[in-house]
Amino acid sequence: MTVDGQLAGGAVSDVARARAMAFLGRSILDRYKVEDLVAMGGLAAVLRARVIGNGEEVALKILHPDTEQLPELVDRFKREAIAGRHIYHPNVAAVHEVIQLEDGTWCMVMEYVRGVTLRSLIEHGPMQPLRAAKIARQIAVGLNAAHDMGIIHRDMKPLNVMVCAGPDGGDEVVKVIDFGLARVPVDELRVGVEANHELTQAGVVMGTMAYLAPEAALGMRSIDKRSDLYALGVVLYEMLSGLHPFDAATPSEMFAKHRKAPVPPIKERAQGVRVPQTLETLARKLLEKDPEERSPNARAVIAALDATIRELEEDATGGVLRGWRMVVAAGGVGVMLAAGIAAYLLAGR
Repeated sequence: MTVDGQLAGGAVSDVARARAMAFLGRSILDRYKVEDLVAMGGLAAVLRARVIGNGEEVALKILHPDTEQLPELVDRFKREAIAGRHIYHPNVAAVHEVIQLEDGTWCMVMEYVRGVTLRSLIEHGPMQPLRAAKIARQIAVGLNAAHDMGIIHRDMKPLNVMVCAGPDGGDEVVKVIDFGLARVPVDELRVGVEANHELTQAGVVMGTMAYLAPEAALGMRSIDKRSDLYALGVVLYEMLSGLHPFDAATPSEMFAKHRKAPVPPIKERAQGVRVPQTLETLARKLLEKDPEERSPNARAVIAALDATIRELEEDATGGVLRGWRMVVAAGGVGVMLAAGIAAYLLAGR
């Protein structure tokens, strides 16, 4: 699913690594031939395989042996499968099937995405505003597809966004990944995979503190689609500035700032960085503490980004045209000067 070797999670045990390596060269269910180990994470390994028969590349996400002994983590895996099987959209990594092998190993067959995480791109510093707007738009479109199915991601962050080269050198393609913490309407979405209705106990908060909306303080049940949009606001702010809105020494301090601290203007947070006011205004609207003050849904965010992208593209086109006009005008002045000098010389003769 990812080719930059990154997966969320803790340290990988020797047993987990050995089992992942043991899959290399194997045929799974006479349908998939495993070719390579792509990434290792604290919860699972990702393998690259080909469909026997047509040669299509797929990713196989294999739960680690110790993970399989923890029911809540297995449920996360199943929920990711349920979400991925129901969100058919170019901006969401597709899940083809989830299977349990004869030895009890859980395996998810997914779209193989060639790209890098948005996190690795942000680490290089601020992005050009137009590029950031186009990436944010695709994230919003992917989230909208999930929200239309009643699915809330609940762990939106740059590490869960893949950015791939566009076809024929066109715009980059964005894929939202990892719905392991998603709120999924299990009773309505059935794909032959059973999962518990609630992943967390009352009062337990799960997710990444740096992208967690303030309302999470009331518990995970308070998280809704506007919480995903808050996280998108953090991501957009990071793309534009190259920095997270807040500094914090601990996760709890970070969450406290999300709840109470005002969002600093980008020009103060990142000295020397200037961004279009419309983009910064959108990011700050998504980062409102009160969910009611944010954009109401992903469609509204998409519309705002569409308007901004048109404005940025028109400015870029206008700049090119202005440049050509200046060149042409300069050429015209040069012609007139040359004609004047020639006339002067002829008159002198």
